[in-house]
Amino acid sequence: MTSSGFGASNNRNSSNYRSHDTSGTSQRPIAPFTMILKSRIKQPQFYWFLGHFFTLYHFLKFHLSFFSIASQKYHYRMILLNISITYGIVLYQFLKSGQLKLTWSNIRENVRTLDNLQYFIMLSTLFICSILSGGKVSITGASYAPVIFSIFHCLNYFKENLLPFLPISPQLKSVLNRRITLFLANYNEKFLTMAQTFEIMCALRVGLFGLPMTLLKIIFNFHWNNLLSLIVIANYVIFFKLRLLQSESMKLLLNQVILRVDNYLLASPNMMQFQPFWLRYKQLVARLYDLVPPSLNTIAKTQSTPKKSNHI
Repeated sequence: MTSSGFGASNNRNSSNYRSHDTSGTSQRPIAPFTMILKSRIKQPQFYWFLGHFFTLYHFLKFHLSFFSIASQKYHYRMILLNISITYGIVLYQFLKSGQLKLTWSNIRENVRTLDNLQYFIMLSTLFICSILSGGKVSITGASYAPVIFSIFHCLNYFKENLLPFLPISPQLKSVLNRRITLFLANYNEKFLTMAQTFEIMCALRVGLFGLPMTLLKIIFNFHWNNLLSLIVIANYVIFFKLRLLQSESMKLLLNQVILRVDNYLLASPNMMQFQPFWLRYKQLVARLYDLVPPSLNTIAKTQSTPKKSNHI
């Protein structure tokens, strides 16, 4: 999993956390769990973990709140808040360690190259606009990819930092450790593809349908919430372009989606008549895509700049 900081592939600080064996074969004494917990709460990583944990909690509560719009609005905001906090903690760690320096002169370059900053801006903008609109402005599906990342980050942190010290039998620790390790290894790439698919579908929906509809609403019936909707949609479209320019796997996935539509129109005699329309539509979308900042020329100037690691 490639996003949001102290992730499943984070090995830089692993020596701090892997001093105890969960296989049940080690005979070294293990510190009491309460003592370990007291030491963990002094570390930013612990609150990063809590942010991901509460993201998953509110995500479940959001989808279980079938009959309460007010409850759904609350849990939606809490999802955005908690996941924004996790990215904020990672950025804070970057700043504290000197890996990241934010100034007015380099902020645009950092936004183009640092995906943690991209996610933080996108999610915090959604959170602020949701509050300002009383929960009436949102983008359905925008949080799905970060929630998927949260699953893996939670499991990895639990396995490395909490499981070895839980007051349970060594055999149970070994079983849990093995199952979590297998899950992380076997499903990381599959869930990453799922997350990218959610981002592609969300961007296509808000960019091709939500954006023109919102512009029409602003022109014919200006309202504060319509302006906020335009802000969050533009925010997500720009975010998606940045992700697409940085991720070769996302480009490949998007091209596969387009190719499937092409093949469907060619294979179905009844759909052949729509092929010219589809070709013109793709050309229009490509031209509109080029208008979305940042420009390709600007990106090319920064491609030689080493990308900062997402993991601390």
